[in-house]
Amino acid sequence: MQDQQNEPAPGAGATALDAITRHPHTWGRRGWVAVVVGALYGLLMRVVFGKVQVWAPWLGLSRDDGFVMSLGFVHLTPMVVGAITIYGMRASRPTWTQAAFAPWAATALMMIGAMVTLLEGAICVVLMTPLFLAMASIGGVVMNLVLRNTRLGTLQLGVLAVLPLLVAAFDGPLTAERWQRIDRSVVVEAPPERLWAEIVAARDIRRDEFPRTWIHLIGVPRPVEGIQQMTPHGEVRVSRWERGVHFLGHVTERVEGRRLAWRYEFSPDSFPPGTMDEHVVIGGRYFDLGETRFTLTPLPAGRTRLDIESHFRVTSSFNGYAVAVAEFLGRDFVDGLLALYKRRAETPA
Repeated sequence: MQDQQNEPAPGAGATALDAITRHPHTWGRRGWVAVVVGALYGLLMRVVFGKVQVWAPWLGLSRDDGFVMSLGFVHLTPMVVGAITIYGMRASRPTWTQAAFAPWAATALMMIGAMVTLLEGAICVVLMTPLFLAMASIGGVVMNLVLRNTRLGTLQLGVLAVLPLLVAAFDGPLTAERWQRIDRSVVVEAPPERLWAEIVAARDIRRDEFPRTWIHLIGVPRPVEGIQQMTPHGEVRVSRWERGVHFLGHVTERVEGRRLAWRYEFSPDSFPPGTMDEHVVIGGRYFDLGETRFTLTPLPAGRTRLDIESHFRVTSSFNGYAVAVAEFLGRDFVDGLLALYKRRAETPA
């Protein structure tokens, strides 16, 4: 009797999803349909958020608004994906474990769909998937709690579906800017002058010289050259990466054999199309590099301590997560540079 009371009545208010999920013997199909519906909702929201950014001037919104990087999309959209998935499975009374992890299938399908349709690049998908999975689990668990204690109708589900857009409309421009600092060091079995020569003229960096790092495994191009040059405006460091990436560093301090620092400058063509996702491109709206400083300290027995100090900026509506990810990848990249210079300096010329 209780099961019958909880089943949606046919007719007015019944949705297509209701009709598919009404019969207990269709559990397998019911589960997969719910997963697909959840994933399609997530993809639809990605398209809508992207179009809102394009149409911002005609909608009376600012292009400085977060849109795809807003709380409405990054937090609420995966939560609603999880909620919709569990709502679609409600007739089979999902367990708490199912409520927490079934939304992962919908989220994974959504992420794969975003890459296949070129809505997002691989780098963004890899970086955002952990957060989306966590938010989807929260949405699934909350929906399961609601379904066990109340009756959720079509109107409430519709409001839930548009909630990310409503929140994003009031989210406003991105103003949460945070600068962070990374400090890493290594001891090199070579004198300072040997190490210095490798730093100021790092030419022809082969892929096998640079250690495997997470940041490159997810698709960020590897460095191939970093050299110092004199220009009419002062000394600059010219950096070139794979796939045509190039940018400058204006030298702010140079003490021969001891200290070298520069501040980065990125031009519109520094990252050719397809090399980096818009949301993670260096020097862009959401992420930037500040000053980088190399310090060489002589040690006994002809050794040298190399310290790298790097500053970076993150601007997002979810800096708690974004800063942690950027710091992890930043340390990973700097450790790769340290390993490169150590290997080259310790190798006989």
